[in-house]
Amino acid sequence: MLPDLFRRKRRNRTLLPGAGNRWPKRPSMGERERDKINAASAIIILLASFGAVAPELYENAATLCDRCACVIANRTKAVHGYDLLDCSRKGLTHMIGGWPARFDTAEPEREIVLSLSGNNLTRLEQLPATNTTLVFSCRHCNLASVAGGLFLDTANVLRVDLSHNRLTGDALTAAVFRGQYVGEDSALLLQLDELDLGANAIAHLQEDAFEHIVSLRELSLARNPLGRLAGGTARALAQLVNLEHLDLSYAELTELDESVFGGMRSLHELDLRGNRLGAVPEALYPLAALHTLNLAENPIEVLSFAQPLNYLFELNVSSMPVLHTVEVDSFAHVRMLRTLLARNNTPLEVFDMTILHHLTDLRELDLSQSKLKHLHPPTGSVALAPAAYLNVLEILLLHENPWHCDCALQKVLRYIHFFSHSDYEEEDDTRCETPHLLAAMHLVDLYYIDVCDQPEEGPAGPMYEKPPFLRPGAIFLSLLSVGIVVGLGIVIGLVIVCLKRRLAAQGLGFTSAPVRYTSVRESTTSTVFQP
Repeated sequence: MLPDLFRRKRRNRTLLPGAGNRWPKRPSMGERERDKINAASAIIILLASFGAVAPELYENAATLCDRCACVIANRTKAVHGYDLLDCSRKGLTHMIGGWPARFDTAEPEREIVLSLSGNNLTRLEQLPATNTTLVFSCRHCNLASVAGGLFLDTANVLRVDLSHNRLTGDALTAAVFRGQYVGEDSALLLQLDELDLGANAIAHLQEDAFEHIVSLRELSLARNPLGRLAGGTARALAQLVNLEHLDLSYAELTELDESVFGGMRSLHELDLRGNRLGAVPEALYPLAALHTLNLAENPIEVLSFAQPLNYLFELNVSSMPVLHTVEVDSFAHVRMLRTLLARNNTPLEVFDMTILHHLTDLRELDLSQSKLKHLHPPTGSVALAPAAYLNVLEILLLHENPWHCDCALQKVLRYIHFFSHSDYEEEDDTRCETPHLLAAMHLVDLYYIDVCDQPEEGPAGPMYEKPPFLRPGAIFLSLLSVGIVVGLGIVIGLVIVCLKRRLAAQGLGFTSAPVRYTSVRESTTSTVFQP
């Protein structure tokens, strides 16, 4: 209920007694003027009152440089001209209300870098207008909602980082990324180049979420609980036909709709590491321009490529907890591969080097930190002459594996010319673990000995025989003897204790006279020699 001052005055329409039931006298012209003045005053006071209690939506632009770091960098040969407004961790609770007066907001060739990261904003209001190129960051801002038309007056926004917040798919509507209006019902497409939405709470995307930023080249949805790329989420991503880099790592992905990447003819790099994919997804094969694929840390048991990826240059299949088989023939579908990272795959004990027959352009192979004991050489009809691999591999990492250095391994290392390009230090762990006589020897040193002339371990010719005291039978007899001696000692001890208690109870126990002590302080036998 507003105070009487803010209520419009009402006339008493009660009939006056004794006045012949006449209405009260109408106010004069002066009274009406006073009423208008009072009403206007009441409206002004009411608006002022609302202004005093209404919450602030923007920070005062006039004092920003007193609270934040303002840097003006003029363009040189080495530095592109930019204005930096760094308000990170300054205790801001609202969007800035404008740009500092010293900032140039009219030159498109100049750049404004704005950081509001580390502030507790909760809601992100519309950015202040500028025609310059804008780079905007609001990481760790506790954001839960974003205003529609966030970039309505910043047509040249280039990169946006909204990662590590609480944004959901419902908060990311099409209106958030809408550009400037060109008519009543149409708006310009936003020329956004990079968007980072990682580490939020996005479980799904609205189908039209990205319809105004189809020019996007880089998108990160890493560390969001996406689960499945299907339905509206898949259709939202499918609109990004100009996307070149997509990060979906650690997104709890279990399924990828086959149409999700269908229109991405420009996608070069795809990061799917840390998800729950049990096989190479079928959705990848339409990606004709894919150059880099990261499948690390997925529960894939058998690595196989069913269809060609003709321009795949780099593949990461490291740290797979259950990978035990690599389908060699399937690498015929990725013949352009130059880098293969397969480190830290502990279930993998054997690796078949026949893949080199398919990967003739392979330059780097990382098989380190696994449980590899053997390398199978290229054999049969796919075997090539050793000279064919002379200049193939430039980097071959085999360290921290329990290698069994036998004649077969030596032949493989010679076949792939491991000795010609390996440069190692003393602390390098590319060493033999078995057999005993070669333990701790570096694999490069196998070049200088003839392992094939050494007798192999086994019943026919053991290379190393343990001494008698280390044999299982001797160890068992030693433990048995110790156990018997200890047991007899305990039994004898118990028998003695029981006999002693019984003799004491019968008064026949052993006794001894008390010890008497005599002072020798006054003894004449203690004398000091006098010369």
